[in-house]
Amino acid sequence: MTNRVYSNDTMFRFSPKLEPRMEDGVIYIDNLYENADDIHAWLENQDLPLWKYNEERQSRNGIDYNDCRLIHKIGCATRLYQQQMQMLTDICRQHWWKGDYTWDEVYEFNAFQSLVEYGNYMQHYPHIDSELACMDEESVINCIIYMDKQENGGTAVYEGEWITNDEQINLLYPVEERFELRQIIPAKFNRLVMFTGNKLHGGYVEDYSKYMGEKWRYTQVTFFHPRR
Repeated sequence: MTNRVYSNDTMFRFSPKLEPRMEDGVIYIDNLYENADDIHAWLENQDLPLWKYNEERQSRNGIDYNDCRLIHKIGCATRLYQQQMQMLTDICRQHWWKGDYTWDEVYEFNAFQSLVEYGNYMQHYPHIDSELACMDEESVINCIIYMDKQENGGTAVYEGEWITNDEQINLLYPVEERFELRQIIPAKFNRLVMFTGNKLHGGYVEDYSKYMGEKWRYTQVTFFHPRR
């Protein structure tokens, strides 16, 4: 009989020695989790609900791609969990907002699978998580952890003006028609990145065939909000 019991503190424990670095406005921490393979195996066995999906409106979700979000609520935020989050926000304070941050106490994962082999001119809809005019020191901080082993693409940052986000209809957008690619934050399994949410950005896939069949793109997301 398969053991279905696990401890959040054990599975999501950070590695004992982490080496944050800042490059081009992005904080990188490689090999974040001590038990990253266990998290990946756990993700591979989850049922995944479609994200921003409503059967009463037209959507390409479930037709051209599967865009899902798994939200695992932390029922009891332990001392270890709080210490780990405090470590991350301490790093944020070195570069951006100097005060306290708030965040949702959940383990939240985006899961994406392509059902059509697109060219890489089609990418995840660019969006922002703070106003474009917001100063970096006051912006929401986006925290992304790449948790798939394909290590394909990453996160794209664009130059351009905000457009209406219609990702609930179609997650994918021909970005070259409207935006200039400024930076690609490269994905690597078990890599954490943090950057300000006042930049147009979106998931970036270099080769969609890497996320077809039984293969999925997994990213864990957390948003650190400055407490004012």
